[in-house]
Amino acid sequence: MPRGSFRFCFCACLFALVALIGVACVPAETDVQDATRYKRDTTMGKIQERGVLTIAVPGDLPPFSSADEGRQPDGFVTELAGEIAEALRVEIDYVVASGEKALDLVKAEEADLAFPMIGITEKLARQNNFSGPFWIGHTRLLVPGDSSIMSVDDLSGEMVCQYNEERTPVDIAALDASIEIMDAAESDDCVTELREGRSVAAVAPDVQLMALATELDGFEIRGDDLSTIGYGVAAPVEASDMTVFVNRVLTDSKSEGRWIEYYEEWLAPVANLEGANAPDLTLEEVATLWPRDLEPEL
Repeated sequence: MPRGSFRFCFCACLFALVALIGVACVPAETDVQDATRYKRDTTMGKIQERGVLTIAVPGDLPPFSSADEGRQPDGFVTELAGEIAEALRVEIDYVVASGEKALDLVKAEEADLAFPMIGITEKLARQNNFSGPFWIGHTRLLVPGDSSIMSVDDLSGEMVCQYNEERTPVDIAALDASIEIMDAAESDDCVTELREGRSVAAVAPDVQLMALATELDGFEIRGDDLSTIGYGVAAPVEASDMTVFVNRVLTDSKSEGRWIEYYEEWLAPVANLEGANAPDLTLEEVATLWPRDLEPEL
């Protein structure tokens, strides 16, 4: 072979080898969808394959969640719901339901998740599959903005509208026997009582008081915390992997500052809380705050 031909072949082979090495060393582009894809036998994988996450949220509990006719629900919990769906790269299908109805939808597999807005007790935690709390609520007072009432100590001898969640009741008459109580079957029953001045204050979990404050102009939430109540996201009992996933999304939302942004946008205008922070209690900790509804073991 002539020397020139040999030199040409050698250079050509060297160039090809370098090209191959260069190609081999360039990392392959990563598809974002593939990077977040879960195995098909997981709860998250099944939802991703379906492409839609069905979530039950309240329709009448602003600013946590409300749904006007013909419009998608919006509020504090729908922001968190959106983060869960975004982490799965799927769409959201909202179902309007709260309380026991929301839990029943999850049990019947008609909803993948629910924000039932029920205070978590030990019994409820044992019977259902809850995430860690996304909101720590407190029983407080709702009074007119020009009222001198600042705490339960100012309610002696007065008529008060009291609404209690079934599992997490607080009887303020036990704190002061002179307080006259109008027990409300629904929190909305206190709206008329307050508007017409028959009651000087409403006592209820702040989840309910914030909803009332959106209906009653000029009213404020005040007073010390008369109880502490945790609220979590419900998943099917057998979907423990989904609860782990939801907890991770909630933790990221809290640690990266988005939770407080949602709080400032939706809850702060009516919550009247100083120095609000994202919940740092565990499911177990909030459940043990309410052990009284446990049935005795035989």
